[in-house]
Amino acid sequence: MSNPTVTIAGAGPSGLTLAWWLVEHGVRVTVLEREGSIPRDMRASTFHPATLDLLMDSGLADTLVERGTVVPQWQYLIHESGERAVFDMSCLGDVTAYPFRLQCEQFQLTELLAAKLAEHPHCELRFGASLQSATADNEGVHIHYYDGGEPREKICDWLIAADGASSQVRKSMGLDFEGQTFPKTSITLVVEHPFEDDIPNLLGVNYVWLPDRHYSLMRLRDTWRFTYSPEQDQDIETALSDEVARAHIARVSARANNATILARNYYTLHQRCLERFCHGRVIFVGDAAHLNSPAGGMGMNSGIHDARSLADHLVPVLQGADVGLLERYARRRRIIALEEVQRLSARNYARHRETQASKRQLIWQELQETVSDPLKHRDYLLDAAMIRSREREQAIE
Repeated sequence: MSNPTVTIAGAGPSGLTLAWWLVEHGVRVTVLEREGSIPRDMRASTFHPATLDLLMDSGLADTLVERGTVVPQWQYLIHESGERAVFDMSCLGDVTAYPFRLQCEQFQLTELLAAKLAEHPHCELRFGASLQSATADNEGVHIHYYDGGEPREKICDWLIAADGASSQVRKSMGLDFEGQTFPKTSITLVVEHPFEDDIPNLLGVNYVWLPDRHYSLMRLRDTWRFTYSPEQDQDIETALSDEVARAHIARVSARANNATILARNYYTLHQRCLERFCHGRVIFVGDAAHLNSPAGGMGMNSGIHDARSLADHLVPVLQGADVGLLERYARRRRIIALEEVQRLSARNYARHRETQASKRQLIWQELQETVSDPLKHRDYLLDAAMIRSREREQAIE
């Protein structure tokens, strides 16, 4: 195939990292993004070591480190007693160049990539371009989309669906997105307040138990992401209301009750996965292919890992290798999604939200045993840092 063309639906982290890795190999890429610009929302905020390692060669990792908060230690914490289980990622210094969690908004990455791609001769970025449907055959993919409200058609050799949890590509192809919805919604506030002055021994990332509920606090430079679950059967509008939001904040710090709330978001938590990631010349990555609980911050990271794996498989195919190589991409990433990312994030979800005293006691005992044993400690962090899932992926044929 001479000068093959790739269209990517979606300018999120997985779509833009894939675009970058493809254009760097001389592939002509068009990115269609339905929004008018890169959204500056407060979605994912955690970059794990395995992801930063992938972004190192492009210089993106170091730029993100400059813009974010480096968290070498993070913890589980019992709010009333101050008991802690602290995980120290410095023990991973021999297997990663970035032995820490980086707390940094995902738009920092997507804006950096969009700026790079806008100047790259092999890339065309089209904002305000909303894909409607895609039809594939052995020769290519026929795409219908709206560009600035006007209907358009496009033919490309390959279409990559990186258009998120509500993927229009997936819907237009009538694909089932099997799985479950978790019973709890997650509410995240971005708050301007020095919680570190109120809560002893607070670290950059904290998963905390109150007597009958949980919360988490994550540092983003001069602000904190404060996450909690709404009350049973409470509607989202009420859960996000100022009265309710500030009541949750007051349980953590009375002094923060009148703090400035910069942003409010809610997340319906899903665990879903496509049966196949490759459908002829249409290939799925990131949230369009699989969803997991955000507990542990693995969603965006796994999407970027999808993108790297797909680039590593698609570039050889575009250069003449057997197209069957793409099935290995699909096999590898689906196994990792189901057996690593979903397994670990579901465990984190259950652990964070447990309220039964006897079960909490068992969890706490396990956490203490883990942090006090160097081998268990390292083993746990290899999973949490997503280093082990990257290693496992390479062994799947």
